[in-house]
Amino acid sequence: MSRAGEVALGVIGTILNVILLVIVTFSVVAVGNADPVELKQVFEEQMAADATMTPEDIAMVNDAFDVILDVFGIVGWVLVVTLLISVILSIIAVVKVSKNKSPKAAGILFIFAGFLSGILLLAPILFYIAAIMCFVRKAPVQYEQDPYYNNEVEHTNPPHQPL
Repeated sequence: MSRAGEVALGVIGTILNVILLVIVTFSVVAVGNADPVELKQVFEEQMAADATMTPEDIAMVNDAFDVILDVFGIVGWVLVVTLLISVILSIIAVVKVSKNKSPKAAGILFIFAGFLSGILLLAPILFYIAAIMCFVRKAPVQYEQDPYYNNEVEHTNPPHQPL
């Protein structure tokens, strides 16, 4: 049985995951390499232009800015790792389903890859559709011993003998 649909959905989802992985990695590296003092100065200049901001508000926003940068670095690297695991799982699933050896295992891997790559993105939706296709599509049953279903078996006895 051809599993071209599952393979196509898996490959497209994997490509989308790789693109997202590259974007997130560059973002995390860029924020990690940015100078926080310089960013704070630019941010303070913009806040100082606003007449409604008091010095206490500016100090509170600066403290929050430090926390946000730290959290973005940690969460960003966790996201990079989960996306990398998702890409690996999706590649394994595509290989399993393309060889048509174990489509059920490929479906499970597609589900895990979709879960790790996010909830509402396009790639996980494609992985979920491919997983459903892996679970639902069944290989046609072939009867090897029955000569009526197997056209390759030579009939040695004619079906009817005249009396």
